[in-house]
Amino acid sequence: MSVKSYTAPSMTELREFKDSRRGGDVEGLPVQEFMSGLEALQREVATERNQVWHRVADGALSLELVKRLCKEYYFLGKWYTSEFGSLVANAPDADALDLGSSEHLLHWLQNLADETGFAGDRNHVDMKVEWARQLGISDEDLASYRPMPETIGSVFTSLYYMRRSYEEGLAAFGWAGERFAASTGYAQLMYEGLREHYGMEVENFKVHAYAEEDHGDKADYLLRKVAVTADQQRRIGRAVEHVLCLRNARTVALNRWLEEPGALRR
Repeated sequence: MSVKSYTAPSMTELREFKDSRRGGDVEGLPVQEFMSGLEALQREVATERNQVWHRVADGALSLELVKRLCKEYYFLGKWYTSEFGSLVANAPDADALDLGSSEHLLHWLQNLADETGFAGDRNHVDMKVEWARQLGISDEDLASYRPMPETIGSVFTSLYYMRRSYEEGLAAFGWAGERFAASTGYAQLMYEGLREHYGMEVENFKVHAYAEEDHGDKADYLLRKVAVTADQQRRIGRAVEHVLCLRNARTVALNRWLEEPGALRR
């Protein structure tokens, strides 16, 4: 068996590496123009309106579908809450001289404290568990629930962008998430409908009815601070488009519930 010998490259041979420098960030569109483009994208993509909320609001949704909806909300809350730390850790002003000098860090610290029950309201995940128990859903049934594929896609797409970069996470969860949700008025519809027609005081929706609008407004303000370069705008736009596409697909899937036999109460 012959053994091939290894010949080291000559010291005179030079290997050249391609120069990857590009001379810094390229300035993007004026921020207001870019944000107007995001608004147009939202109108183009998020076209469906959630009819399930309205059937809760008027008391028409069957109790079985109310229970299924509760399980869907539990899945959302459980996973979104677990990823809040990424937005805190990635905040661009985390090294501010003091906490009061920060904007991004302070906002997400407060948001994290609120979601996890350290800012006055109860833990948002626990509030969803409480709602499930009001409906007679066992803890085992809640934990083993398999959500709609559209829900899984919507949630984990958002979590992906929350881990990628601060501006993408802010765009996905804050702008296309909290801000968009607040614009629908869903929390008030759910809270009042459950109270008036199902005899339930659901704290989860009572809290979100006032908190989400504030969080959404601040997300819009903060996104404008980090949507400056062409690269930032490209990545923000992609995150918003993907999240809104999946949220819209989830709304379509939820509306199909109303076509099921027995979906509505007489």
